[in-house]
Amino acid sequence: MRRKEKNQFKKKKNAKKGLLIGLVILLFFAGFGYSYLTNLLNSTNQEGIAQDDDALGIGDTEFDYDDSEVEIPGGSESVDGDLPFYYEDAKGITNIALFGVDAPVGQRGRSDSIMIVTVDKNSKKIKISSIVRDSYVNIPDRGMDKVNHAYAFGGPELALRTLNSNFHLDIRDYATVNFTTLPKIIDILGGVSISVTNAEAGQISGISSAGTYNLTGAQALEYSRIRKIDSDFARAGRQRTVIEAIIKKMLKSPVTSYPGILSKVLPLVTTNLKSNDILSLAGSVVTNGIKTIEQNRFPQEEVSSGQTINGVYYYVFNREQTIHNMGKYIYLDETAEAQTE
Repeated sequence: MRRKEKNQFKKKKNAKKGLLIGLVILLFFAGFGYSYLTNLLNSTNQEGIAQDDDALGIGDTEFDYDDSEVEIPGGSESVDGDLPFYYEDAKGITNIALFGVDAPVGQRGRSDSIMIVTVDKNSKKIKISSIVRDSYVNIPDRGMDKVNHAYAFGGPELALRTLNSNFHLDIRDYATVNFTTLPKIIDILGGVSISVTNAEAGQISGISSAGTYNLTGAQALEYSRIRKIDSDFARAGRQRTVIEAIIKKMLKSPVTSYPGILSKVLPLVTTNLKSNDILSLAGSVVTNGIKTIEQNRFPQEEVSSGQTINGVYYYVFNREQTIHNMGKYIYLDETAEAQTE
């Protein structure tokens, strides 16, 4: 009996020892994997910006918006008190500004593509809202001008301050992609699936008719730049479609392919997001089962109009109504006009 008990004790001891070794190995590789992923995510081009509310124009109740020289579209729909900041009572919402800069790598240039990517854990959606690039806004310390000029004047920090102060948002993070690198990112992903019309097909190299195609990077860039067949609004819609296609391609890719893809894509992106921020955001998308992707555009047509001021074309909008429309959509998920796929 004693010998049997000793053998049982020895087996238990060896089992515990084996379990402990296995746990140590698991933790080692988990730590190595985390370290590798962290280093990978840090391969983005980091450009930090201020994070205090004043520098980013968050909650600025003294902001001066001068619309005295224009005709306000949609009339005046005054509300009691100051214009609301919808984010004040909203939780589970993360916004990131995405800028597409049409300039050589390393130079600022104008952000001819401006989007707000919203991760909404409440409604389990990713929302892509594009801002019309000719929108007539007050760029802090510069005066009334087109919203896409803010990036050229002061980089991502001034661009965020302009968005936050004019539209009552609370965006603190951004990612910038140069139009010269966008094709490279798409080619790394193996192309993106996009449906094109006959009119659009005539503007894309190698395509002659309507249909759904796996566009190469060069073709996707041509598609996103099409404007002469319709309008700047349609152009912004095509840019949202390309971003949506990229997100869908990533979500459908096997997890095992992420390290290889990210090692090539991330060095082409400039952002203030740290590795922990990206991991946390990606984790929230997965753990919250976020799969729905929606699109919208602001300012919306019914409260906007093109106007010429001192010989320059601007997209003038009813700021009061636009703040309501954007705030309700981004923070409260209230709209009947979002395009869902």
